[in-house]
This record gives sequence, C-alpha cells and structure tokens, in this order.
Amino acid sequence: MRIVAGKLRHRNIEMTNLPTTRETQDKVRGAIFNMIGPYFDGGSALDLFAGSGAMAIEAYSRGIASIDLNDIEPKAIEVCKKNCLSLGIQSASFSNMDYKSFLKETKKSWDIIFLDPPYRMNDIEEILKEVYPHLSRQGKIVFELAKESIYPKEYEDLVLIKDKTYGIKRVIVYKF
Repeated sequence: MRIVAGKLRHRNIEMTNLPTTRETQDKVRGAIFNMIGPYFDGGSALDLFAGSGAMAIEAYSRGIASIDLNDIEPKAIEVCKKNCLSLGIQSASFSNMDYKSFLKETKKSWDIIFLDPPYRMNDIEEILKEVYPHLSRQGKIVFELAKESIYPKEYEDLVLIKDKTYGIKRVIVYKF
C-alpha cells in the first residue's frame, strides 16, 4: 500500500495483515480526500480505529500538521509506529486502547476524525455520540462502514455532506 498524494506521495506503508482490520485501498483513500478537501494547511486529525494508520498518514502527507492514531490491537499500533518512523513523521501520537476509553481520557479535539470500525460494530449513533464532543468547529468526520449500514442523516449539529459507495464499503462524511 502507498501514499496517494502530498509530500509523501508514492511512499510505501506497511499493512497490518490482521483479520480484524480492513485496509482502505489507495483508490478509495484518494476518493475520500477528494471529498473532504484534497490538501490542508495545518490542523489535526484522529484515526480512531487506525489499523496501519493509512488515513492519518495520508492526511499528514496532504498538509495536516499533527496526527493521533489509536487502535485496540497492539500489532496495529506497532505497524502505525513503524510506518510513521519510516516516513519521518514526528508529529504523531499513538494509543493502544478501545475507542471509548481513549475518548474519555483525552481532552483534545480534532479537525478531521477518521472512523473505520470493524463492521460488526454497527452502532453508528453510539460511535458518533462518543466522537462528537471531540470534533472542532468546522471539523469533519469521515466514517467508513458496511454498504448496507443504517446511519443518521444528521446528528446533533452534524450534517451529512457526502455518501458514496465503493464495493462493500460506504463512506459518509459529516461536518458542523
């Protein structure tokens, strides 16, 4: 797998090869960033169910200043660390926690929050409830879920602005 665009374009990243993670294909990752703004001038991003860290690393490559990567799988966080180290990313932090514990322990907010939970975690509103307080004003949530998932068109002050399907995956984007 490789970075699609930005200052790290064409650089390779290692995949987790875990049965519990689904890596977002390069083509889909490129389409997602075309939806949310292909490049950024600073800001922060959280990859809450990070896997290999591809989404956060792609955001960093495209101009996000700092990234936070969290995953419940220790091997996934090790892969994230290895990928960031090999790419020279120093403004990354890593957590190995379940998502609810991570969000309860942090006081941070982010400009972009990437969510790609295991498809069996199908309670989209519960995840949004936990994440919502950590989204900065004017921020965006990028949610990858199973194509047939049911999700709200609005949540609190969030409005659904994009809804695209890629094979078995659906990508929805909320913003304030």
